[in-house]
Amino acid sequence: MTFRVPDRAPAAPEIPEGFRLRVWTRAGVTRVLLAAPDGALAARGQLAATGATAVVDQIETAPAHRRKGLGSRVMTLLHRTAAEQGVRTAVLAGTPAGRALYEHLEWRTEAPLTSARFTGRDDA
Repeated sequence: MTFRVPDRAPAAPEIPEGFRLRVWTRAGVTRVLLAAPDGALAARGQLAATGATAVVDQIETAPAHRRKGLGSRVMTLLHRTAAEQGVRTAVLAGTPAGRALYEHLEWRTEAPLTSARFTGRDDA
C-alpha cells in the first residue's frame, strides 16, 4: 500500500486518558508505542525513512484495545514523523485485517500481497 505524505504534518492526536505514549528514534527507525493504563501493549508501529520514501511496519493493536482508535493514533503519529522528515511517499505491506484502517487513512492498495511459509523438506 502507498500513502502520499502531506506537506504539512497532521495535528498530534489526543491520547486517551490513562494511556501512555512513547515515541523514539534509533538508527533511523522511529517507533511509536501506546501503553494501556496497566502498562501492557495497546498499540504500536514504526517507520524507517529513506529520503523521500519511508517504510511503515509492525503496526499492531492488541486485541483487548481494538476498535478504540488507537491504530489510527499510531498511524497519525507516524504520518507526522514522515512529514517532519520530508518524506513524500510511504509504503507498507498490509494484512487483510489492517486494510480497513489503512484505507480509512487514505492509503491506496497498489497490489495484493501473498505470504508463503516453508514447512520443511519432503524427503520421501
